[in-house]
Amino acid sequence: MQTQFVELEVPLAAGEQIVVGEQKGAPLRPQVLRSHIESQLTAHGTPLRWAITHIDPQAKTARVEAVVTTMP
Repeated sequence: MQTQFVELEVPLAAGEQIVVGEQKGAPLRPQVLRSHIESQLTAHGTPLRWAITHIDPQAKTARVEAVVTTMP
C-alpha cells in the first residue's frame, strides 16, 4: 500500500439539483456533503483524511485536499 496526496475540485451541484442542500439557501447537510466528497475521492484511492480548503460559491465547487491509500 502507498499513500498519495490528492487535490481536486468537487462539484457541489449537479445541473439544477443542489447536492449539499435540499433547496437554494438551505443549510448544508454535513452527512450528504461528506458522502459526496468521499465518493469523489474513491476514484483516486481509499481516503485516509481530507479537508475542504476553499469553497467557490459562484462555481458551486469545493477544493479538497486529501491523503489516500493506493495499491501499487
